[in-house]
Amino acid sequence: MKRAAFLILICFVAILIVILLRVLRPPNTVKQSRFITALSSPPAPGSQSTSFGGPKRSASVTAPIAEARRKESVAKIIAALSTPIAFYGRVVDQNGNPVADAEVDYGAIDKFDANGSDYTGKSDANGNFSKTGIAGAVLTVGVRKEGYYNIHGMSDAAFAYGVGPDATRKEPPTADNPAIFMLQKMGATEPLMHLTSRQYKVSKTGEPMEVDLSTGKQVSLGQGSIRFERRANDEKKDEHGRFDWNVRVTIPGGGLMEREGQFAFEAPGAGYNPGAEINMPASLGEQWRYTVNKDYFVKTRAGQFARINLQIYAGHDNSIVMESFVNPNPASRNLEFDPTKTVKTP
Repeated sequence: MKRAAFLILICFVAILIVILLRVLRPPNTVKQSRFITALSSPPAPGSQSTSFGGPKRSASVTAPIAEARRKESVAKIIAALSTPIAFYGRVVDQNGNPVADAEVDYGAIDKFDANGSDYTGKSDANGNFSKTGIAGAVLTVGVRKEGYYNIHGMSDAAFAYGVGPDATRKEPPTADNPAIFMLQKMGATEPLMHLTSRQYKVSKTGEPMEVDLSTGKQVSLGQGSIRFERRANDEKKDEHGRFDWNVRVTIPGGGLMEREGQFAFEAPGAGYNPGAEINMPASLGEQWRYTVNKDYFVKTRAGQFARINLQIYAGHDNSIVMESFVNPNPASRNLEFDPTKTVKTP
């Protein structure tokens, strides 16, 4: 939530800086001459004219115009940042039931040369919450609660007050039509081994590397539960900097399949493939990417089920970042994670 608010703040400040730079920079000769000509009276007989038919003006004439424009822009910025905010929202779960006592984080873009103001609140017994008596050009809002998952694109949002709505900022809600935020209630969980994102350097010449999913450590070939092989021809790039690269992910003695959906927690019992390959030829054109993000279900050689997230970097890092969740009980395919039930890794 705070990262999204920070990115929105940076974008908004950048726009304001561009506006100020435009009004403070020396006037463009062509546009400024035409602007002055339109404002001025006809030239006196014998006065010297520019190539656009208007009289030449000295800096003493253009400076007041630029200053007036600067003041007008600054006034608009101040007005946008000072726009009154009255926000109304409601928190529900995936079934539409109200979520009481959800934590609400607000971030108001209300300052030009400093971070915006942050506020907090809670939803009531009916899931409703509101924030009034503050100001800002944009308000970011996010909700969270222990025992619930945040849903991508549904648990936080940004709202336009002193600026117009667009693809990233919604119209402000009203008391009669509050903004709806959704959280996913946690289901039945089991103790899992959770390894946070670990980075592995992988050769770009196809040399295999293996990792033990239980410990996250790189191990000797033949000892690991997951193997990575990467090839990249980054010395031969096209005019756009694209090059051929691919990564093969293998589960020795086991298998994997692609996982779809943020809340797909139960691993399938069958249908696994020994490995998967990500191919990224330069010929893909605009679909080509330096990085790829993949989620997989895994069945290990030991018969344990797991889910992994891979962030594959083909640029200068030449690395793979992996997060894994392993159920140590081979009889269970449940991979829903509760941080309070983490199993210690060896």
